[in-house]
Amino acid sequence: MAFHVEIQPQAYDDLDLIAGYIKDRSSFATVEKWFNGIMDQIATLEAMPERCPIASESEDLGQQVRVLLYGRKNRTYRGFCGVKQTSPSHGVVSVYHVRHWARKPLTNEELEELMDDQENRETGDD
Repeated sequence: MAFHVEIQPQAYDDLDLIAGYIKDRSSFATVEKWFNGIMDQIATLEAMPERCPIASESEDLGQQVRVLLYGRKNRTYRGFCGVKQTSPSHGVVSVYHVRHWARKPLTNEELEELMDDQENRETGDD
């Protein structure tokens, strides 16, 4: 494991809301399969987080935010994450937000706010 993966509180909230939505329309087994699958996909960021493409939403931020895709066709979810490297093969990956691909794209302001929230938690400026 070269990178440490941290799921931020907003991303956990997002996963919880999505799981509730799926459960309301399907079964617990379906939710369990989806949740375990996306968590497994998030865990793969430990090995090669920079394999994920750069989010178009981050173009004007001056900081790269990457997008982890999970799912197929009309059931794809986008996980927004940032990578802070301490060396070429080590660092921290922070998962900020998870949303369905069909939702309106994040604005620069929304993405910046998610990143600022995480930064404030790290520095204790809550």
